[in-house]
Amino acid sequence: MTATPVRTPPALPGIFTTSLLNSKDTPRGYVKSTCAYLRAKWDPNNAEPGTVVMPIMFHSITDGEITHPYQITAEAVTHLLRDIKSQGFEAISMQQLADFLQHNAKIPARSVVLIVDDLHTESFYRDHFVPIFKEYNWSLTNAWISSPEDSKRVRDGNIALQKEGWVDHQAHGVVHNINTSEYAPNTYINTPLYGNITAEQFTKNEIEGSMKAITETFGKAPIAYIWPGGNFSRLGVKVAREAGYQLGFTINPRGPVMFNWVPQGDQVDPGRPVFLPESDLDDPLMLLPRYWDIDARYHLDTIRQLGKQAAEYAQANRAAEIAYYEIVCQPQTGPIPGLTP
Repeated sequence: MTATPVRTPPALPGIFTTSLLNSKDTPRGYVKSTCAYLRAKWDPNNAEPGTVVMPIMFHSITDGEITHPYQITAEAVTHLLRDIKSQGFEAISMQQLADFLQHNAKIPARSVVLIVDDLHTESFYRDHFVPIFKEYNWSLTNAWISSPEDSKRVRDGNIALQKEGWVDHQAHGVVHNINTSEYAPNTYINTPLYGNITAEQFTKNEIEGSMKAITETFGKAPIAYIWPGGNFSRLGVKVAREAGYQLGFTINPRGPVMFNWVPQGDQVDPGRPVFLPESDLDDPLMLLPRYWDIDARYHLDTIRQLGKQAAEYAQANRAAEIAYYEIVCQPQTGPIPGLTP
């Protein structure tokens, strides 16, 4: 009897890298199982390799002159949204982003997640987003501050927007203006809402309190925590995971994200000192990058090129990855699914 030859699995390629990122930023994977990653990546029913998502944050939109650094004109917002569409991007919901990042669920090959930080009136959304969003059938995310006193003035209007289905509310803290940070041991924080409490308890109140308040206000639990001020901590990430959050967002515009691919920093960069390094916390999905609205349009073409490079890299290594899956993974997890009609 002739022995069945034993196939040796090929070496897998390294993670995709590109000169289109800043040299201080390194892409990180987060799917722990190689077999699960390859199965999701090459399932023809899922997102195609090279699918990119650009998170963009908005703060204040003015119809007049700009009066502070976090402000953008209504005209510039319209130009940005039109540019996003003209370059082939589509706006997706936070749930779509979570499904894509966790499972490689199918989304448009060029996508954006548009996040408006802080509390705004119903008219703010209708005046600045409704005309274009109705035309494109897009989704918008609000980073909701859950302070009972501050939110009550805009609460009813935002509930109405949530019910309409095109504005979705995610967590942005309760007190909010005191950020989650790496506090020294035995640090106490005094706020009118909580009183004088430890920094650890404050962190838990902000993250768990947001979950509770949004669930009660909007009738659904948030899945994303948009870190106030872009600050975060090891404890904060741990508490957010335990509370049930699936994603988190910084204000570091390091690049777009792809399935199992999030650019992060290893250390403080003197050229960009406000960018907190994320990689030591070992949880890329809770520390996703975001672009600023005022310059997002200037990065669109770079992101398109990055997605194209990633797709080409994936196809160049497809045969090796499929062979590895067939030899190592398929006996335990079954073949990669075929295309569903």
